[in-house]
Amino acid sequence: MHEVLMATAEQKPYADLDPRWLRAFLAVARERHFGRAAARLSIGQPSLSRHVQQLERALGVQLFHRTPHGVLLTEVGRLIRPEAEGVLALSSHLVRTARTYTGRSRSTLTVAAPLPSPAGGLLSEAIRRFRGDRGGPEQPQIAVIDLVDEEQTGALAQRRVDAVLTWGRPGHAAFAGEALVEEPVDAIFAARHSLAATPQVTVSALADEPLLFPVRERRHCWTLLRDAAEAARTELDPVPTSPAAVLDLVASGLGCSAVPRSLRLSASPELAFVPLRGLSARMSVVWRQTDRSPAVTAFVAACRSAAVALTGARPDIWSAPRPLPAHAHRSA
Repeated sequence: MHEVLMATAEQKPYADLDPRWLRAFLAVARERHFGRAAARLSIGQPSLSRHVQQLERALGVQLFHRTPHGVLLTEVGRLIRPEAEGVLALSSHLVRTARTYTGRSRSTLTVAAPLPSPAGGLLSEAIRRFRGDRGGPEQPQIAVIDLVDEEQTGALAQRRVDAVLTWGRPGHAAFAGEALVEEPVDAIFAARHSLAATPQVTVSALADEPLLFPVRERRHCWTLLRDAAEAARTELDPVPTSPAAVLDLVASGLGCSAVPRSLRLSASPELAFVPLRGLSARMSVVWRQTDRSPAVTAFVAACRSAAVALTGARPDIWSAPRPLPAHAHRSA
């Protein structure tokens, strides 16, 4: 369907676009509903509608088809959506760059990683080595955040983070990635559980009681676990649980779970870690292919160094990554 042109006498060529218009447009595009989009942005629906209309007038096109059940993007709306996301991402990056500047020219390197992370694990060891190699007043600060797996790619592309430690792999030409370590996956039970002293269990053992697992936050790990269950002809029915709550709830006897073995390093004696037969995951570092900043280069080097040190010191937990099958190309 041809889009409706909305040129008016007041429209100016190459008009400056108010970021509020772009945020309103993207919120409606995501929610497909003006009311929900207004709630998402914490503004009134009349203001939201006005921002969208102002953007449509400035661009001279119709961005949405209104329907009784909500709205749909027009063809041109779908075309400009990634451009709008890119404009706001660059704006955020500009602000972040300015705000992290100090008189000593210090900046902030933002890293996303699965949290909680054990003391002495890959994240802490990489940061320790990064800081040790970059002493002095101009050493970048490191901010560590946790992201839902499905947000990692977008956060990198939008420059909200500079690097990601992930159980996934880069699946886009814009990103570079390097596998660092491989580690077994353990089932975890309360220490008093009947399987606590078992030398090894299969994934089928996780189907016998509530499986507390952060499916949304750790989609990469859940896919690994689900595929293993399907291969064993077992069906898992997870109870969505925050990553930060899993260990405490399992220790209280409220269910079981599956975690990377390195979490043994900071777990309580109320938990029992039992190897899951034939199941392991690999941790990679991913960054933007075009990012040549010294800080990102140094952090990737620190990750490599940390991985070598950990595989040498604790081979019971970490090992060097095995080559992937030629067909394995899941995205991060």
